[in-house]
Amino acid sequence: MTVNPILYRYQTDKYPGIYNDYQELTSKFSPSGDENNIVFEALPIAGRINNFADKMSAREYTTAAGLGALAVLNGPEELGDIVSAYRQIKGKYQRPYNNKIAQHPFSFFRGTILNDYLNPNSPKCLNKKAASWLIDKDTTLMQSGLGGLVSKIFNIKTRELPTSIPDIDYSEKFPKYVLAKQFITKSSLGEITARALTRTPKLGVAALGGIEAAHIAHETSKGGNFWQEAGKSALNLTATLAATGYGGAIGAKYAGPAGSLIGMGLGAITGYKVSQLIS
Repeated sequence: MTVNPILYRYQTDKYPGIYNDYQELTSKFSPSGDENNIVFEALPIAGRINNFADKMSAREYTTAAGLGALAVLNGPEELGDIVSAYRQIKGKYQRPYNNKIAQHPFSFFRGTILNDYLNPNSPKCLNKKAASWLIDKDTTLMQSGLGGLVSKIFNIKTRELPTSIPDIDYSEKFPKYVLAKQFITKSSLGEITARALTRTPKLGVAALGGIEAAHIAHETSKGGNFWQEAGKSALNLTATLAATGYGGAIGAKYAGPAGSLIGMGLGAITGYKVSQLIS
């Protein structure tokens, strides 16, 4: 079977189980044995690849470059999520924490191909000071003014719970794990909203915003109305983030990794369809 470059990190001695499970998953869904033939249309990465192809066809090269960069950056983490879901289905998955009562914060960099280079405790880190600064900025929407407003409206109290998920600055000498958040409120909507915001990194929102800005510039250069294009992009970005956040939060709470993937996938598809309708 041809090895996809994105999967290279899973061939190392550090990740043999993950790569072997992915090969097994591939063989079940792709009779030809080619992982590129798997129809994972309900996955966030698939939504980005679909969008990438569309933007390339439309000669929106700047927008396509941004989408491609996100796909490469997040590819290993999302493929790891696929394997976790598969292990769950096989009954071999050990939960890092109780997903029914808590949600761990998502990160723009943790688990990506840049993880080791941004880990101040890793020998691969190029600049410890800059890395620490980036890690400090890699927070979620729940840690923003919007999150504070949601907490106030729904009277949400937060409690931290330990997990077995290594944080971005984890090392054997300095083991550090992500803390999950339990949101205590009488409102089911408030609790799911807090979970959704916890699953949405602010840097991810900024990156997607930059991609939408490139799209606006492209359409405007072709004679499009700036305000009309800006409105379409804002709607597309909001719909995608909301659908992916809520879908993944609900799925993760009630069905673990598999539910998270399905929920996020449906959100990605929704965002992609919205993009098609308003383009």
